Amino acid sequence: MASVVLNPIASKRGERAPFTILVVEDDPSDTELVLHALEQAELKAIEGEIELQVRSTAEGALKLLRERSVDLVLTDMMLPGMDGLDLVSKIQEIERDLPVLVMTRVSSVQTAVDAMRRGAYDYVLKPLNATDLGMRLHKAIRISEILRRHASLERIVHQGLQHDSLIGSSAKFQGVLRQIREAAQVRSTVLITGETGTGKGLIARAIHEQSHEREKPFQVIDCTTFPEGMVESELFGHVRGAFTGAIADKPGLIELANGGTVFLDEIGDLPLPLQAKLLRVLEENEVRPVGGTRSKRVDMRFIAATNQNLEEKVKNGSFRKDLYYRLAVVSIPVPPLRERVEDVPAIARHLLEQLGREMGKRQCYLDPSATAELTAYSWPGNVRELRNVVERAVMLATSDVITKAEIRALLSTARQDDSDGALASYAGLPYMEAKEKALEDFTGAYLKAKLAMYEGHITKAAEASGIPRQHFSLLMKRYLDREEQENS
Repeated sequence: MASVVLNPIASKRGERAPFTILVVEDDPSDTELVLHALEQAELKAIEGEIELQVRSTAEGALKLLRERSVDLVLTDMMLPGMDGLDLVSKIQEIERDLPVLVMTRVSSVQTAVDAMRRGAYDYVLKPLNATDLGMRLHKAIRISEILRRHASLERIVHQGLQHDSLIGSSAKFQGVLRQIREAAQVRSTVLITGETGTGKGLIARAIHEQSHEREKPFQVIDCTTFPEGMVESELFGHVRGAFTGAIADKPGLIELANGGTVFLDEIGDLPLPLQAKLLRVLEENEVRPVGGTRSKRVDMRFIAATNQNLEEKVKNGSFRKDLYYRLAVVSIPVPPLRERVEDVPAIARHLLEQLGREMGKRQCYLDPSATAELTAYSWPGNVRELRNVVERAVMLATSDVITKAEIRALLSTARQDDSDGALASYAGLPYMEAKEKALEDFTGAYLKAKLAMYEGHITKAAEASGIPRQHFSLLMKRYLDREEQENS
């Protein structure tokens, strides 16, 4: 029926298809208001260009969806012929992950709720408010782009791997995804660093799955789990008679990964004597079993991960300097979740869908205020803790909607523990210095959470904070790093 292109930036480059929004609306005045909302909100896709397709019937919309790719659907509930509720169901059959926003009158809010139970992402009330519609479209665009930009990781999903940590559109996380793609194309050793729960093991798996060796073994070696005195035998293998109980030759875990990838988890806990032997394996591509006199040739990629500061361990002599530099040919630092809070809503939504299916609660969804509560939390346990909270919320849910009160109750104990830990760290400082640090920590966390709630829209975040925009921007310059400012 109609096609409109907004923000004609990418079309000049000719590099990527535009981000396409399909509007299904038979009222011309409401269609014009949608166009006005898009222009007024200055919405932009990451790729630059937004194309608007308009259809006046559900049948026309479905025909378009079968003919070409669409990234977001905005549909009225009252349509001639097939109504919006049935359209949502049909869209779910065609493309389950396509975000759908429904427009409805105040008197038919229950119909919109029914649509969300069928798979719609959100709803907006009529008569349309351009500001509210723009904000909801902004959030929906970001959700759609997350799905669009993670197509290269679909293979991991199909193999049944949990990919909670590989979801995010923040600048910091997009940098991690870019490093994963780059590391996968070479066989250099990789060192992944980051806090517990950030998904370092999953990143290692993603590198292997996108590499040329994806069909070869992926051997995980947790350097913290071996019994004392057995680490060398487990890593390098042993020959018969090497020690009491060695009744036969046994290949080590490194040898078993020959041709593929060895993932050394928590490499910082590897004892110093074994660090020297591991270095020899990395440099000579050979392993010598315990008690053996001959070395065996091996050929594989090594990926290591740690939540410790290896540079500090090198300085204090507990980690070999030469091994550190041999491992860190490619270095991937993984940001903690508190530094990419804008990714929390998308991760939570993915977890909700995944866990809801597993528990037979497919219609469960988060109230917007519950999402805001998740975004405001600091997540010291990172994505692992977020998964635990969402899992408990789904398990305890008594209705389709998970409320702010339910999330707050689950986070209350964690917040208290987090607060006690922060107070303990401040107690080691002089009073005025501790007070200044506490204010800095609070201000930085508040700004990040507020910007995340409004998808990086500074003006709206400032208005909701009761702070003039100019002052809000000054606070951002002082308390947020450059990357976080540019992402807003």
